[in-house]
Amino acid sequence: PAAAHAWAPQSAAAAADRAQQRFDAGDTVAATKLARAALIDSPLAADAYRVLAEVALKSGASAAAEARLRIAARLDPRDAATQAWLAAAALREGRLEPALWHLDAILRVHPTFGARLYPQLLALARAPGAAPAYRAVFAAHPPWGGDFFRWACAQPAAADASVQALFAALRALPGALDAADWSAYLDRLIGQQRWLPAYLAWVESLPPAQQRHLDNIFDGDFRYPPGGNGFDWRISYVPGVEIAVVPRAAATGNALQVRFLDQRAPLWGQVAQLLVLAHGRYRVSGQARLHDLQNDRGLQWMLSCADNGRLLGASARLRGNMPWHGFAFDVQVPAQGCGAEWLSLRLAWRIPAEQWADGRAEFTDLRAVRLAAGRY
Repeated sequence: PAAAHAWAPQSAAAAADRAQQRFDAGDTVAATKLARAALIDSPLAADAYRVLAEVALKSGASAAAEARLRIAARLDPRDAATQAWLAAAALREGRLEPALWHLDAILRVHPTFGARLYPQLLALARAPGAAPAYRAVFAAHPPWGGDFFRWACAQPAAADASVQALFAALRALPGALDAADWSAYLDRLIGQQRWLPAYLAWVESLPPAQQRHLDNIFDGDFRYPPGGNGFDWRISYVPGVEIAVVPRAAATGNALQVRFLDQRAPLWGQVAQLLVLAHGRYRVSGQARLHDLQNDRGLQWMLSCADNGRLLGASARLRGNMPWHGFAFDVQVPAQGCGAEWLSLRLAWRIPAEQWADGRAEFTDLRAVRLAAGRY
C-alpha cells in the first residue's frame, strides 16, 4: 500500500487503505485525514466511508457511524462487515425487516455464511412482527431461502416454536415454499410423529385438483405421479425390481406395475403410503393382476402402525397367474398407539434365499373402507 500511495498519491483506493492502516495503528487523526482525501479524489470510495465510520464509533458517535456505513453499503453492498454492522444496529432499534434485508445482502454474496447466520435468522422468526418482515424478504426470492428453510426443518425439537413461526409466515406467501421445502417440513412433522398436523400440512401442499380426491388411501388408482412424501405414494429403488405406474391394458386408468427380474429382490416396504385412519375396523382392498409371478412365499400388502411397527393385517400372498381380480383383508386400528399407519407392498421373505422373484404384478383401485358395526 505504501508503494502504491507513493506511485499514485491521488489514488482513492490507496488513500483509503492507508487510512485503514493508520486507524488500526490507533492514529485516528491521520486516518480521518487520509479517508477524507480519498473521498475528495473519489466520492464513491466506500472503504473511506467505512474508515470514517470506525473513527466515529471509537469516539462514541454511533449515529454518525451508522450514517457513514449506510453510504458505504449503498456504494458497496457486497461488503459483509458493513451489512452485518447495519443489521445489528437495526435489530438493536427493533427494526426487523431492515435487519433481514442486510442479512439477505450478505447471504446473496457469501452463501457460505449461512452456517453462522441461519441460527440467528431462525431465532428471529419468533420476534414480534416477524411474519410480514420475512414475507417481504422472501417475496424477492432470495437464492438462499430454500436452503435456509430446509436447514431449519432439520433442527432439533427445541427449535419447534421458531420453525412453526417461520412456516406460518411463509405459507401465506404464494410460491415461497417449493416442493422440496414442503417435503422437508412434512418430514419434520412425520419424524416427530405429529401425524395430524403433518396430514393437514400435506393436504395444504397439494394442488386443488388432488385435494378433491382425498380418501383413506390417496390416489389408490394411481392417476397422479407418486409424490414421494407426506401421505402420498412413496416408491424407492429396489435391486432386482422395476416399479412404475403404467396405463392399464385394455382398460381406462393406471396401475402400479412391479416387475421382478429373475434375481434376488429385497422388496420390503419400498412401495408404501402413510395413512391416518381413525380408530375402528377397516377393509383394505384392491385389484391385482399377476403374470407368472414366481417367489417361494409370495407378494402381499401389509398394514402396520407407524408409531411402533405393530402389524395390523396383511393380504393373502400372491403368486402365479391371475387376471384382474379383487383382494381384501380386514384390520382393526387401535384407539391408542397407532396415530398413523403404513400400507406397504412386500415379498414375504424371511431369509435372503427367499428374496428371489420373477414375473410381474399389477395393482389398482386400492381402498381402505371403514366397516360399520355388524359387518365384521
